[in-house]
Amino acid sequence: MHEFISRYIAETVRHLKPAERMEVEKELTENIQDMLPDNPSDQEVEQTLLSMGSPSSLAAKYRGSEQYLIGPATYDTYIMVLKIVALVVSLVTLVFTVLAFFLSPSDLSIFGMIAKALASIFSAASSAFLWVTITFAILERYQVKSDAKDWNLSELRNLEEVPTREIKKRDSIADLVGLSLFFLFLGFMYRRGNLLAIYTQDREPIPLFVADLLRPYLVGWMLTTAIAFFVAMFKMARARWTKTVLGFSAASDLLGVFYFIFVATRWNIYNNTALLYFNLSLEWWQIIIKAACAVLLLLTLISIGEDTYTTLRRTEPSGSGKVPAL
Repeated sequence: MHEFISRYIAETVRHLKPAERMEVEKELTENIQDMLPDNPSDQEVEQTLLSMGSPSSLAAKYRGSEQYLIGPATYDTYIMVLKIVALVVSLVTLVFTVLAFFLSPSDLSIFGMIAKALASIFSAASSAFLWVTITFAILERYQVKSDAKDWNLSELRNLEEVPTREIKKRDSIADLVGLSLFFLFLGFMYRRGNLLAIYTQDREPIPLFVADLLRPYLVGWMLTTAIAFFVAMFKMARARWTKTVLGFSAASDLLGVFYFIFVATRWNIYNNTALLYFNLSLEWWQIIIKAACAVLLLLTLISIGEDTYTTLRRTEPSGSGKVPAL
């Protein structure tokens, strides 16, 4: 089978349910072969596949029933974003509710706490469904496509046999959950400046930071975290490394690490009493923090380098249908 045909079919069935893929793959293979002459040229294969439309639009037809909740063009992205947002919002709401029970007095029974937590999760998930649906409905109303690329010869040649540039959904989910929990942690830090402290018996907690001096930086940190969250959502929606995705991802990563370095080197935010508890002078603490910042920056640059290699590596076939060597 021609290289383009196998990649076109693989990309089409990727948008379908696993139970449907084998049957659709067989049917689609037969249909394409019937449309082509014996021993077709590369140009004949290209023109045939271009005439069939993009893999995502063809997959929408194979689903059997048209899904017009939002629209066939954006339905897959809508469902994916809805699931992720509902999961993240529900998890954050659960953590926030449980922590509220421990940090504030409550006369509720254990069953009352469970009922309140479930009610909070249902309310948050319903709100997530409402706002995501409204957002996609507006995009559909004004014909804003989630994927702005047109189906053309360049896109056909960029289809990969093995999706080496695919952004795995589980990685995006982990990023969204981690960023949500970190944002929640920063919020608690802002409200309770002594949250991070040295706790000992029969003594008052010794805060690690000077709360009044740390709070302004926490606001900026929450902002950079929110930016990273939206970039993770963008990566989730695109599901594939491109130069645009790489640019946003690298900028977000560098913004986060440079802001961390900026905050970590504000030496006046550290509580000297806490440093003395560990028998550390401010000079030694500065050395430790600077070393940690250097390591973090190095790891971030390595990660960006890996993403850049994944994005720019040549895995698409050439005009002859063969895969060029790396």
